[in-house]
Amino acid sequence: MSVVPVIDEHDNGNSAANVVGDARIVVRHMAGASVVRVVGDVDLAVAGRLRATFESALAMDPWIIVDLRRTEAVDSVGLGVLLAARQAARRRSGDLVLAAAPAYVVSVIRAARLGAVFPMFDTVPQAITYALRSPADHG
Repeated sequence: MSVVPVIDEHDNGNSAANVVGDARIVVRHMAGASVVRVVGDVDLAVAGRLRATFESALAMDPWIIVDLRRTEAVDSVGLGVLLAARQAARRRSGDLVLAAAPAYVVSVIRAARLGAVFPMFDTVPQAITYALRSPADHG
């Protein structure tokens, strides 16, 4: 198993950034998966841009890893966007997984009874390894 580098927002590689209000969305594409980092809140103010980002990412790759390590809050609208993107990814034989979510974000996801819905990983490399493994291993 190979080690996958953690993306850096100063990376000059295959990444793109969008700024919406106080939030920033950074996307890094790799073969088979896209890493979407949200810096700031996942809420109504960023929902439209995040939805478009997920649609664009899914057009390239069936797997999305959402890097939440710098996410400060999530609301019901943000959860709805994440859930819709996961459903779209699964229709394409992929998935949307969450990585490095702060304790507060995890508590909101669990309070909404979505803890069992989203695959969650402690780190982005763990999530990437999961996403890029053989499809037969995802059973």
